[in-house]
Amino acid sequence: MEIARGDVVLMVVPSDLGRPRPGIVVQGDNFTAGLSTVFVCPVSSDLQDRLPLRPVIEFAPENGLRLRSQIMTDKLVALRRDRIRRVIGRIDAETSEQLDRALLLVLGLAR
Repeated sequence: MEIARGDVVLMVVPSDLGRPRPGIVVQGDNFTAGLSTVFVCPVSSDLQDRLPLRPVIEFAPENGLRLRSQIMTDKLVALRRDRIRRVIGRIDAETSEQLDRALLLVLGLAR
């Protein structure tokens, strides 16, 4: 299965008791083909107002989400490729920019 940065995927994180959940692929496209793992930020519909590092993503047919959600940049995971079930959509440019800014803060790369 081909995946790209910005894809919304259904994934199974081992700590989630095998329940599939959405996530956003954040790994650069130059690194997705040759590696056995992929960096993904989980998505949650349980919105947390106190966490500014979680960009809000509105549900839309293009991204495949059914509820208004947040991208959990503070819970970035490296998943084995076989844990990604399928691509359900793609985030838009505005959400991608918000995600990039949040990741810079979470990773301590913002100046």
